[in-house]
Amino acid sequence: MKIRYILLTLTIFLGVALLVAVSVQIRTEILQHQAAQRMVASNAVREHLLLNANALAQERSRTVRLLVSGEADARHREELQEARARVDATQEAAEQEIVERSSDLRDPARSLASLSGVARDLDALRQQADAYLSADPQNPGSEPVQRWFREATRLIDEVQSFRLTLLQQERPQDPALRAEAVLRTYGGVLSESIARNQAILTWALSRPGEINPAELEAVGRNVGRADLAWELIQSQLTAPLSPSVREAISAAHAKYDTTLSPVQQTLSNALQSQTRPAISAQEWYEIARQGLRSIANMQQELLRSSRDRLDLELAQSRRSVFLWSILLLCGFGAVLASALVVRLRVVRPLEALSSAMLRLAENDLSAPLPRQTRSDEIGEMSDALRVFKANAIRRQRSQQDKQMLHARLKDAYRQLRKDLEAAAVIQTTMLPPPSTLGDVRYCGLFRPSSLVAGDTYNVVRRSDGGIGFFQIDVAGHGAPAALVSVASHQILSQAILTRPDGMRLETLVERINADWPEGLPYFTMVVGEIDVGAQRAAIIQAGHPAPLLLRADGIVEPIGDGGFPVGMISSATYETLEFDFRPGDRLLVYSDGLVEAENREGEQFSEERLRGLVHEHAEGSTGILLDSLDRVLRKWRGSERLDDDLSVLMLERLSERTNVDAHL
Repeated sequence: MKIRYILLTLTIFLGVALLVAVSVQIRTEILQHQAAQRMVASNAVREHLLLNANALAQERSRTVRLLVSGEADARHREELQEARARVDATQEAAEQEIVERSSDLRDPARSLASLSGVARDLDALRQQADAYLSADPQNPGSEPVQRWFREATRLIDEVQSFRLTLLQQERPQDPALRAEAVLRTYGGVLSESIARNQAILTWALSRPGEINPAELEAVGRNVGRADLAWELIQSQLTAPLSPSVREAISAAHAKYDTTLSPVQQTLSNALQSQTRPAISAQEWYEIARQGLRSIANMQQELLRSSRDRLDLELAQSRRSVFLWSILLLCGFGAVLASALVVRLRVVRPLEALSSAMLRLAENDLSAPLPRQTRSDEIGEMSDALRVFKANAIRRQRSQQDKQMLHARLKDAYRQLRKDLEAAAVIQTTMLPPPSTLGDVRYCGLFRPSSLVAGDTYNVVRRSDGGIGFFQIDVAGHGAPAALVSVASHQILSQAILTRPDGMRLETLVERINADWPEGLPYFTMVVGEIDVGAQRAAIIQAGHPAPLLLRADGIVEPIGDGGFPVGMISSATYETLEFDFRPGDRLLVYSDGLVEAENREGEQFSEERLRGLVHEHAEGSTGILLDSLDRVLRKWRGSERLDDDLSVLMLERLSERTNVDAHL
């Protein structure tokens, strides 16, 4: 596919992708707007249902009051008619709300049928109550009161259940709205519990002999439900509620705690114990009515807050749909403009440049080059074509020069590696092979980190029969350190062999340190001697790790604690450390490449692990110990390569019998 088609296709694809993304976002915003509309509709219906349930509770209490008191005068009947009118008004408002918002509600026909059923049952109940009041208003008996209370409570429960069903269908996602919906539910439980006790206790106070024990037990259960409702309301106060809602809850709770709750508890206890209460039915009815009014105020504040929040959410969703729609139109225009610009400003100039480049690639230097009077990338590409030929020749020559240089570097590297391999062989041959000098047997372990190493060691026998030894670790790695290790190997070996009688070992080291050239790297070492005539040995530690003395009885002792490396401070002094070196004792001298070897997690092998390993193999032979040390270190590293040179020298004093056997 040609580049013009690719660019145009890519531009159109990106534009369509942008439009699709915006369209998906618009669809999401529309769905959120519809969800907000459903939430508003559900909240409006639930608000009227809550008011209807409260009005039904008031009608229930007033009817019970008339039935048990027998005071069916004009004023009381007027109050009952007002309560019924409020019930009818709230129910009619709920039905009208369902009809008006039927498009935003789930199954509005079923909702209307449920409300119609409640209305029919309520009309039948009212007719029965009116018949009881008209037949014998002074003594209607307990059966009508029980029937009215039971059936009215059932209708209230149906309305509450219908309201909770709507809440389950459209659960708010906003924390504050969700908390307010829960608070209204708990408030409905609280209001219904108090309203039930308002009716039951009015009945009990008016006609104590007619109420049965089951109704009195219901009073206690209602008190418990009210207290539990308050506890649940208090648990929701951690939600982001408005100050006005919190104030309304606080006021209703204070009214309940200070007046309604103590009176309810007192009346319940008195009736349970068959004691005459101190207040009348009228007084209790008014106290309960005041408490229900404070709870109704709390519910009204919750309803108002929910309406405001939902209206704000609906307005925001409308604004989002509008803004994304504008963005969709702008995106459509941008796609068309982008396609036109790409066609005129990119595709056509690139086609001209492509044609010229193809002719130049075929060595057609007579090809006319397009002249672009532009300062963008197209113009730069046009200028680049003008120097294409010169650059091609220059690249060819440069490539030839690089190939020649690469060949020389390969030859030099090959020769350098041969030289280093030869140096490594020479350095290895300088190390003493495992052997026995008198009653001292020695062997070593040597693992350089590269071809050549900065570590070395040696064991020599002086003309007087004494045995000298040393181990050196030159600072650094590679060839420089290896050269210094060779030089220091020769210097130490000659110094031990030619040391005059009577010269102390520390004097020898101090002279070597003072004469060491400043331009050469410093090195750490352990140098020592073994007295063949006595069971004694001595060492000098110059910045080297402390050697380990393995006693014949298995005890492991470190010897020395430091010292200055040779070549670091010319005026440094050293101290000779003497110790018993009896038959069966072994001395382990090692470089820091052993204890500082790191595993994959960067953890060092450490002197503690070395001592533990040596102690574990203290009863084995020297060869087994060194093999175990090499094997454990490889496993610790998880690799065959080392970051630092490693050398180990082990000297063992043989028993007399072993010494004789060796000479035989």
